[in-house]
Amino acid sequence: MMEPLDRNDRDNPGDLVLGVLPRLGLVFASCFLYLLAQAHFSQEYEEVIPPGPFAQLRFVFYLAAVLVPFLFIPSIPIINLATLLSLGALLFIALGIGADLSLLLPLQVPLLMAVTVQLPKVQSVFWVIMSNISLVLALRSHTAWGAPVNGGTPYQELLYVAVSIIMASLLVLLKTQDSRIRTLTVSRERLDRAYQKVVDANLDFQTYALLAREEAMEKERRRLAGELHDIIGYSLTNVIMLIQAAQIGKGDSEQTHAILEKARLHADESLREARHALAILRSERSDRPRGANLFLKLTQTFQEVTGISINIDFANMPAVLPADIEKIIYRLIQEGLTNAFRHGRASEVSISFWYTKGELTLRIRDNGRNEATETNSDTKQNLERTGIGLAGLREQVEQGGGEFSAGAVSGGFLLEATLPIKDVDIGS
Repeated sequence: MMEPLDRNDRDNPGDLVLGVLPRLGLVFASCFLYLLAQAHFSQEYEEVIPPGPFAQLRFVFYLAAVLVPFLFIPSIPIINLATLLSLGALLFIALGIGADLSLLLPLQVPLLMAVTVQLPKVQSVFWVIMSNISLVLALRSHTAWGAPVNGGTPYQELLYVAVSIIMASLLVLLKTQDSRIRTLTVSRERLDRAYQKVVDANLDFQTYALLAREEAMEKERRRLAGELHDIIGYSLTNVIMLIQAAQIGKGDSEQTHAILEKARLHADESLREARHALAILRSERSDRPRGANLFLKLTQTFQEVTGISINIDFANMPAVLPADIEKIIYRLIQEGLTNAFRHGRASEVSISFWYTKGELTLRIRDNGRNEATETNSDTKQNLERTGIGLAGLREQVEQGGGEFSAGAVSGGFLLEATLPIKDVDIGS
């Protein structure tokens, strides 16, 4: 069982985060280097080294190749142990053949890749220094299997150390850049999510702003209607009572005339109050856009917020729509634009209307990502785009006797809804 990473490992974003494919690529590349080095060794040293030592050295080449997969297992203890064993195999070969940089450098490359790309910086530096010191000492003149082995010159030793350090530095730089790219990718995704939330909040605010004033005016109308009811009901009741009093009164004509005059004055006062209330009600005009103006305002605001180019064609759409139909169309456009921005990442959206035979057809098409060609990593977003966000609207359209469809098309995504509309005026 692989040992879980400690906190220090988690704090290093570039450590042990290679994917499966990069690890397999490094394993195959390392094995290929070892096999090439083994073939070169067989060609150059088969007639030079005695059969016994030659067979032992050749076996160590294969042993080093077997250790390669363990160098790239995502577990720090296993990597360290495999590095130690690989370094031992490299030293064994260096002691047997001497200062042959054409063999030693390819053998050290997998070790450098394993420690610099995966391990924390302190451990990486330790293994780079340790491998260089060990190999420089192994390149001194010595004997192997009773035979003298020529050591390397100071120039060869310096060249070996310089090349290995340059390779290690390049690998560290590659690891650092990869870590920065991942960090920037995470930050970009975080900003993208935050931006999408801001857009959603903006759309919700648009809906609230468009409907709040109308609701407030509707409450005011109800209040004035209640006042009219009270004024007229109270006034007519008093007038009726005064007329009845005049009819059944036993007084003289002057008393009856006074009662009727009082009724007239009361009716005049009530009429003035009713006219005043009606004048207030008549003067209250709704500023809420309706029909095409409502949809145009929605698309213009969305275009300003997101930067998406939106083309809208009202064609022969009725100038006045039923309130329930207008609400459904508003939600369809809002959802279509949101999906185009959030999931499709579209740059252009086209919206068109067409009214014929009592039916209004709305088509919303964007040039976002075609989900038919997306990878499995985007499956969740595809489901959200095609199902979750539009399921409620589909139910509303179908409950009203309409038809609804949404899905990927060539070059983008298409949302289409047909709603039955009757008894409306066709206008520009």
